[in-house]
Amino acid sequence: VDVPEALQIERLRRRDGSDEDSARRMLAAQVDRATRLGAADDVIRNTGALDALIGQSQQADRRYRALSAQ
Repeated sequence: VDVPEALQIERLRRRDGSDEDSARRMLAAQVDRATRLGAADDVIRNTGALDALIGQSQQADRRYRALSAQ
């Protein structure tokens, strides 16, 4: 699941009530976005409405279930 860094920071600040520096430190403690995206077989974008995220997740679930049934 991917989201641009600016949106990650915004969401962290809103969720935790933290300042921007704290949010950036949290992100720095994780594997960087480019590495995650480079290693991913599929990417679900989490930049829109919850319904869109759910739809993408369900689509990925159907795809992988179909592949595993082969």
